[in-house]
Amino acid sequence: MTNNEDQFKRVISHAKEYGYIFASSEIYDGLSAVYDYAQNGVELKKNIRDYWWRSMVYMHQNIVGIDASILMHPTTWKASGHVDAFNDPLIDNKDSKKRYRADVLVEDYAEKLNIKAQKEIAKAKKRFGDAFDEAQFVATNERVLRYKNEQKTILERLARSLETENLADVKALIEELGIADPDTGSKNWTDVRQFNLMFGTKLG
Repeated sequence: MTNNEDQFKRVISHAKEYGYIFASSEIYDGLSAVYDYAQNGVELKKNIRDYWWRSMVYMHQNIVGIDASILMHPTTWKASGHVDAFNDPLIDNKDSKKRYRADVLVEDYAEKLNIKAQKEIAKAKKRFGDAFDEAQFVATNERVLRYKNEQKTILERLARSLETENLADVKALIEELGIADPDTGSKNWTDVRQFNLMFGTKLG
């Protein structure tokens, strides 16, 4: 996680140096995690937007463009799925004070099982060479089957819990798997809560 954070900082520094982004309100100490497009960034954004518009509107006879207001009746946001779908199940670590997406923690754990299975396949392929039958090996090797089945079971349970909004079971799954904070190794978790990504506003 630390390496990813360092890499992200280098990307931000590079983008600032070459005029793609600036920290928002930087002359007034800035606003955390908010950035403005700089002189090159705004041109890049315009080019991408224009390319998307040409490919999605001009190249299709059954599509036209509109520019709707951001402020809409609440029922519109509900009907579009924004109210129900724009939620992330978040969990905090009480020791590190860091917040994570609970589903991503579980998915990362499941992916490690897949990586273990792939390593077993790679070792067997190296050992048997051209005579290696990967499909047969995957279907019969005990370790690969165990990793694959465990991954499948975990992801299916996660999907059911999220679909039914059983956040208590998501936390239970994290605890059962012994998932720890990626940075500190702490397993002292809060309950999982849904965090709505929509911004509330008032008109008038």
